[in-house]
Amino acid sequence: MRLLPRCFPALVLSLASVACFAQSPDTGKMLDDARQQIAEARKALDAGSVDDAALTALREGMGAIDTHANTLLGDLAPRFDAVSARLAELGAAPPKGGEARDIAAQRADLEKQRSSLDADIKRAKLLIVDSGQVVGTIAEARRANFQARLSQRTPSPLTPTFWRGLAANLDRDRVGAATLVASAAAGFAGAFAPGNRVPTVVGLVLGVLLILLGRWWVERALLRWTADRVPQGRLRRSALATALVIATTLLTGLGAQVIVTGIDWRGVLDADARALAHAFVNAVVFGSYITGLGRALLAPTRPSWRLPAVSDAVARRLRRWPLLLGVAASASVLLKHFNEIAGSSLSATIAASLVVAVLYAAIIGWGLVRAARTRIQTGKDDRAPRPALIGLGIALLWLGVVVTFVAALAGYVALAHQVARQMIGLGIVAATFYLIVHVVEDAFAAALSSQAGWAQRTLGLDQRVLDQIAVVSSGLFRVLATAIAVFAALAPFGTDPSDLVAQLGRSAAGLKVGEINVAPVALAGAALVLALGIAAIRALQRWLLERFLPTTKLDPGMRTSVTSLLGAAGIVVVVAFALSALGFGLDRIAWVASALSVGIGFGLQAIVQNFVSGLILLIERPVKVGDWVVLGDAEGDIRRINVRATEIQMGDRSTVIVPNSELITKSVRNVTLANAEGRVRLRLPLPLDSDATRVREIMREALAANPDVLKTPTPSVLLDGIENGELMFVAVAFIANPRQSGSVRSDLLLDVLARLRAERIALSSPQQIRLRRSPRKAAASAVETGGGEAPA
Repeated sequence: MRLLPRCFPALVLSLASVACFAQSPDTGKMLDDARQQIAEARKALDAGSVDDAALTALREGMGAIDTHANTLLGDLAPRFDAVSARLAELGAAPPKGGEARDIAAQRADLEKQRSSLDADIKRAKLLIVDSGQVVGTIAEARRANFQARLSQRTPSPLTPTFWRGLAANLDRDRVGAATLVASAAAGFAGAFAPGNRVPTVVGLVLGVLLILLGRWWVERALLRWTADRVPQGRLRRSALATALVIATTLLTGLGAQVIVTGIDWRGVLDADARALAHAFVNAVVFGSYITGLGRALLAPTRPSWRLPAVSDAVARRLRRWPLLLGVAASASVLLKHFNEIAGSSLSATIAASLVVAVLYAAIIGWGLVRAARTRIQTGKDDRAPRPALIGLGIALLWLGVVVTFVAALAGYVALAHQVARQMIGLGIVAATFYLIVHVVEDAFAAALSSQAGWAQRTLGLDQRVLDQIAVVSSGLFRVLATAIAVFAALAPFGTDPSDLVAQLGRSAAGLKVGEINVAPVALAGAALVLALGIAAIRALQRWLLERFLPTTKLDPGMRTSVTSLLGAAGIVVVVAFALSALGFGLDRIAWVASALSVGIGFGLQAIVQNFVSGLILLIERPVKVGDWVVLGDAEGDIRRINVRATEIQMGDRSTVIVPNSELITKSVRNVTLANAEGRVRLRLPLPLDSDATRVREIMREALAANPDVLKTPTPSVLLDGIENGELMFVAVAFIANPRQSGSVRSDLLLDVLARLRAERIALSSPQQIRLRRSPRKAAASAVETGGGEAPA
């Protein structure tokens, strides 16, 4: 706080200069004032030892300058374009003396205006750059202050030095605390004076009723309302949990505020007592939020309404854990404000931080132990298996508990207090993020689902489009909630959200030509970018494949192909960013790509050919997953189209791996390309003396009676001709699946044969054998037999 008085005038002057941006017509003076304030800020930062309050003030001043400089830039740019357009209409200046005097004067005035506007625009842009650099310096100073606080070491509480320092200031701290307590007691006693007794009693009674009975009644009313009014599905559970958190926080905080208002109804509290009362209300609100959040997520008495995958046994064993955390958090907030109001010494503040850190770590460790013992005692978990992310979180909590205790005993009280507060803070952020994301996603799904007919009637959109809108909206909200959660999690580490946004902006522009910086930090950054990028791509692929693409009209094969193609493109982008983080510029990446191209040209030609063929298959789609194709000796269904090869499942359930280039360069018969219908063709020979009209009717009846034969196109029965002394009938029918053509043909033949036999229609002419004798014995044979032919 030593430099705050020195930095405060600079801040006031910077804000005043910013106000002049929109008020004064003298733009040059405004820019000069802003430049002066940036110089003053740099001077203050160069002096060093700037505390967080002064840094925050300077950060706000630079942010205001940046905002209004952008506003000024947006105002000057159109004016500059307008002047330039007018000059363009005048054209190039003719030789000296060849232009009218008024036109020359107008040209000179326009050129002067353009020159002035151009200078102001450049100065405004320079202000934006300079203010951004100062903001970066402020962020570095804040992180340095944060690291300095964490590295501070005090005597260990296990040594007498710690307790001697606390005892040395004991009398002073005792006087400050006693004065504050006496002030609060006097105000409380004054609240029960005859003139103040009624509002005090009313406030106490109403506050207690709101905290106890009001919260109890609202919880049951919310449970009944959710069960009766909210549509069935996941929204019931998430909506009830959210409502319980809000009701617990509001009613408990409102009850505390009513109590304080009733006591101070006549203004009986002095400034210190009133500040302590306000701190009491803040502490109650904070603790009630933690308690309500934990109770809503665990739901120990309502297992069917529980959101997270927590077993009933664990939820019952941890039912008091949220209350303990809430009470500890409230006590921590109240103790912090008590020390500030009472003016406690540094040793007392360090001791309070030590107590809070140990208390937090003890409660968290107690909850982890109870949960672990419950799982061991039960021997199984009646809910879904624990995800890896939850296991990682539990491991980090154990690590935090151990670090807190070790740091506290070693004398690093600030580090222990920070780690303990971060465990509580990150837990609150994670639980809040989990609850908000679930309730919003469930609300989108319920509002735009097929059961919610109002959305389809109001918007006039197809249900598939509404499903896509619901999935995309929930995905965008998840991204926004994740960004807010990251900002909230990083805030205690000395990182301001605006600083993080600026840093991300600078990192996004890092893919440029430059020298390679292979340092441990660069390697770690590149590895982190690669890991996070691949994880994000996998998450995006799962979301597309499981959530978004099923709501489109794409078939399963195309969904898989699109997901694979986007995954490959994403990997390329992630690798490029990782190389950029490592220090590789575009020029060096181009050299690597050139070297790879030589290897590809000689040794990987077939792989590249198949890869390009796979891309052609994905774009043109001559074949797709599920098609029945014939390629040479391979005939079967396409099960998967990969980037390099395609899998074809044969009729004997074996799989043939075909390179994609084969499907592009060779002739492929796609049985199901145009449509998925199959054709059955029957050829039936019958004797010449058969009743052709009746046979045709019998075959039509058999086709109409078969359930697998489609009504459209209409089956046909034709007399194709006479072959080898027999009538040749041909029947053609269509079926839904060409893979059933064999079985349908067999069923039709059996049915037709049975019907023909029932009508006593012969299937072929009887065979006759005639024997003839030689001509020499014909006459004798005729005399002996009396003429005629001998039967066979």
